Amino acid sequence: MVFNALLSLALAAARPAAAGAALLEHPYSSLPAAASAELAPVAGIVDGETLEYKIYWGLIYVGSSYLKIDKVVDISSRTAWHIVSEARSGSFLANFYKVRDRNEAWLDTSGLYSYGYYKILSEGGYFFNEWVVFDVPGGRYYGKKMNRKGEISDLGGPLDKPVNDVLSAIYRLRTMQVAPGTKIGMDVNTKRNWRLTIKAGKREKISTDYGKRKCLLLEPMVGEDGLFVAKAGKRMLVWITDDELKLPMMLKAEIFIGSITAKLVRRTIEKRAVVSAAPK
Repeated sequence: MVFNALLSLALAAARPAAAGAALLEHPYSSLPAAASAELAPVAGIVDGETLEYKIYWGLIYVGSSYLKIDKVVDISSRTAWHIVSEARSGSFLANFYKVRDRNEAWLDTSGLYSYGYYKILSEGGYFFNEWVVFDVPGGRYYGKKMNRKGEISDLGGPLDKPVNDVLSAIYRLRTMQVAPGTKIGMDVNTKRNWRLTIKAGKREKISTDYGKRKCLLLEPMVGEDGLFVAKAGKRMLVWITDDELKLPMMLKAEIFIGSITAKLVRRTIEKRAVVSAAPK
């Protein structure tokens, strides 16, 4: 996910990866595109959209990332967007610290809650692989995780309401009406259930390679503390365009030395062919 990628691109590690270990597979990973992918429009979400970012440590280019609505799938007789995010270190940084991160999520197209998430974090010598399913009818979440040694363990716990993972929360946020000085909340699960609060700040004009746009400044919070390393006084800031699309225009994370910034450089839309469930 882009938020994690911002931090990981600036941190080094010296831990052995899970050499030769087969990756875990999410139960939804092999789902085909839905037979009929014609959906009612949802403000702020466009099927087939890809957002591309360049990532900087201060003024130094360190890598790239993207957010993509890959396809629409059927889960339990409902449709869901399959969302994918990847981050890669640039050629210079990859010489001594290679980053290859992938995050996935499945977002219900009408309820805007998540069916689960998947992540592979490969950063320097660090490796982590995990998947989670949110089973609201069954009142639980469950999954598996694999560490750098290739050891696999189960995870899970109670779940009494629909939730979002962090990646799908970005897209749900884009559907919400947000005004300066307000706060909005979401129920989120990242191997535990918690409440994400997002504080809206002032409007600002932000320029990137994508262009110059009027944006609204947002700060993800947990209670009264910042979402990222709050005890050290660090902050995470997100600028979204102040229009119907609410594009994440720029993201900035304070780290132990300086800050990491992701800037939107390109937005493309892949045109989908609507396939009939019963072709003639």
